[in-house]
Amino acid sequence: MKKQSLLLCLSVLSIASLAACSISPKPVDPTDDEYEVIETFSKRMPGEFEPVKMVKMCYPNNMPLNVYKTIAEDNKVLLLVNPGSSNKSRISEAEQALTDVGANMDNITMLDMKLDDDYAYWVRDFSPFYVFNDLDLSIVDFTYNRPYRVEQNKVPSQLATYFDMSYSKMSLTHTGGNLMQDGRGTAFSDDLVIEENGNNKNKVLSQMKEYTGTDNYVITIDPQGDYIAHIDCWAKIVAPDKIIVAKLPKSNSRYKYYEQVAEVLANTKCCYGYNYRIYRVEEPGGNTVAPYTNSLIANNHVYMPLGENNSYNQKALKVYQEALPGYDIVGVEGFAFDHDLSFLNTDALHCRTHEVPDENMLFIDSRDVLSGKVEVQDKYLVKTNIVSYARGEIEEKNVKIHYSINNQEYVEESMVRYENTSNFTYYFENLKSGDDVRYYIDATDSKLNYNIDPICGNLDPHHFVVR
Repeated sequence: MKKQSLLLCLSVLSIASLAACSISPKPVDPTDDEYEVIETFSKRMPGEFEPVKMVKMCYPNNMPLNVYKTIAEDNKVLLLVNPGSSNKSRISEAEQALTDVGANMDNITMLDMKLDDDYAYWVRDFSPFYVFNDLDLSIVDFTYNRPYRVEQNKVPSQLATYFDMSYSKMSLTHTGGNLMQDGRGTAFSDDLVIEENGNNKNKVLSQMKEYTGTDNYVITIDPQGDYIAHIDCWAKIVAPDKIIVAKLPKSNSRYKYYEQVAEVLANTKCCYGYNYRIYRVEEPGGNTVAPYTNSLIANNHVYMPLGENNSYNQKALKVYQEALPGYDIVGVEGFAFDHDLSFLNTDALHCRTHEVPDENMLFIDSRDVLSGKVEVQDKYLVKTNIVSYARGEIEEKNVKIHYSINNQEYVEESMVRYENTSNFTYYFENLKSGDDVRYYIDATDSKLNYNIDPICGNLDPHHFVVR
């Protein structure tokens, strides 16, 4: 991701004098006996909120053409065009249709791809998992849990050829709509994945660990009690420490099950060392369409499918904005005169799209951050691991910590490389009881790839208070 793409997430920073502060922070190289090096997983499945190269969609997709237009305004789109019944390419047809609605055709690439039939457009479900294997992005396949969709089961290997990525296949039956991940080794599914693999939980855990690097696989009940049993119909991980979970009225018969899974997720630790922050998005329940968690995140934009009730729509948009301040939250209309072309609660925008991660992204791997109430100490260590998948150089001067003490203006300092590693460190010293500290980290590699942690920068930074 380029630095310019995140400017909306940051306010103007200024270098403030520390004269009025109670501290004089400075970088200090930690001693060997107190420092544990952060080692980023050699296999890592990036989160949806990480930099995206393009968004995959199908044509036809049985939804209004304006949805393609909306996503292509700010993202590259790879359109998998299903040949017609005569097995002839329909790329010209797709080009004309999207041109007619004013889509940015410069952002759309089309690829002939057999997809069984025109009602087989759930690209989320049959797309492969994208996994970094050391510094190379690779494709990991699985047996799609709709085995009768023969052509769709072939798509991952065809995409591996198209992208020139290495290909491997797990011996699991799975589906993309029943998986979300934090990019740091934690993934989430409901228990459909266990059921569809012979109720062999150990096999599921070992295969996900071996092929995707998932070492913490959180598997819950399915609160929907519906045929689909996909986690994207009721939850959405939107940041390394944030999950949006649907909330039903107490009068709904499924209310207690939604509360049960929300509690499980709220008691799960995120990579930063504290429990996930849970945001609840209200749904009216019943047959009213409100598929708010079935959204797409792509490059600082959230595309949230709108439902039938505008009051609930507006509240849902506010929840996303609260969770991701600085992001562009876009409500996407998915209704058409033909009801068959409309979004459903179990079939909305996330189901019909799939992001392709940026293979050249810069990754900031912060763990066990300073947060909450912290005891008075002589010094407070901040550390992170920086990975350039583009194989760019990372200089100390280009890894910055930005901090604010007691709501004063943010100050920027360079972090220090720990020995001959890709870890970078910073010490706060001389803090006193009551000091309120907010900080975030950003970095740029020699190829100008940029990233920030946490993902909303100073709009929602890491935060701790000395007690």
